[in-house]
Amino acid sequence: MNRRALWPLWPRKQRILRLGDQGEPVAKLQERLQSLGYGVGAVDGVYGFLTEDSVCILQREFGLKVDGIAGPQVMELLQDPSLRVGNGACEIWGATWEDSSGEVRWKPPETMVEALDGLLIYCFSLAENGDIAGDVSQATYSMATSQQLQLVPVISNLHEDIYDELALENLLRHNQVRHRFLDTVSRLVSDAGIHGIAVDLQKVGMGYGRRFVALMQEVRKIIDHSHKKMYMVLVPANGRGGNILPRMIDNRIWRTLPDRVILYAPREHVTQTPGPKLGVQWLQTQFQRTRRHLPAWKLMVMLPIDSIVWRIEGNLREYRYLSYDDARKLAWQKQAKISRDAEEGVSYYDFLDEEGRSRVWFENRDSIRPKLTWLKRQHVAGLVFIPIGGEDPRIWQL
Repeated sequence: MNRRALWPLWPRKQRILRLGDQGEPVAKLQERLQSLGYGVGAVDGVYGFLTEDSVCILQREFGLKVDGIAGPQVMELLQDPSLRVGNGACEIWGATWEDSSGEVRWKPPETMVEALDGLLIYCFSLAENGDIAGDVSQATYSMATSQQLQLVPVISNLHEDIYDELALENLLRHNQVRHRFLDTVSRLVSDAGIHGIAVDLQKVGMGYGRRFVALMQEVRKIIDHSHKKMYMVLVPANGRGGNILPRMIDNRIWRTLPDRVILYAPREHVTQTPGPKLGVQWLQTQFQRTRRHLPAWKLMVMLPIDSIVWRIEGNLREYRYLSYDDARKLAWQKQAKISRDAEEGVSYYDFLDEEGRSRVWFENRDSIRPKLTWLKRQHVAGLVFIPIGGEDPRIWQL
């Protein structure tokens, strides 16, 4: 099924519909709004006050300009096959990693899993020759099935917190490797317990942009055939002029191919300045840059909830990750005084030992609260907490 055939509203040339318009496009608009539970009254092809009110409610729920006019943004939203009654609510997802033995990095408590709508599993990685290694473990599969979670495996070239450019290049260069990649996608989406596929392939080099787009288009065809969802992870580019999209790739694919774009903007992937993984100011900056290209209702925002330790010795910048409990234990062992960054809203502490000076930034309930408050006003499609299982458990009370 072609996902664009879900609601054939437009003829070849798009129109803007407003109060007083009449005709078949208005009737199609009314039918779509009515299927979503909006009270348009009779489907008569007349853009009356009830239709205008319904469009206003839709715009308000999804963070669009409220003017009652069914313009390009409204039409793009209504064409989304994932749109359902009451779908304006933000979904809550968790994300974690699985190693080669099928063990998750941090095992989430069952009470927390019950609060999730979906689960992203980083379990497929590109080898240097471009082949895919990994699989969804039976334990994770059973947990997602029993809790009725939307289970989405992630295929990525991320290794030890660094994206492997050579692995991605080999995937895009060799036809045999690309076919094996697509065979893996086909196998996964044929499983009734798999909700969709997420692709986190970063660092597309010069000369490979068209091949990447062609590969993603093939993935989209496979997913459409299986009636599943496609997710693409966007790591903000640190480009000039505020451009956030990877410059080697056609920008249009982010709007047209994935059902949802997952914005992943941890600081250490963008700049080597020591700081929290995601402070409030940094989040707002990256999100607003992204909104120039993508609507909020299509975005899921990934929120790191672990801690980061920066080792600072002269010009050397090194970091490692800790769980919330480990970060607090380290503070107690070093007898460090905890402070709070007023601008970024994240707690931290410093300590000095035989290896030099370190600063630890840790996420807790108080640092997550302002991010959630701000994102609630942005009408995003969902939040993804990563990695689940090692966080301050109090954040789930929010």
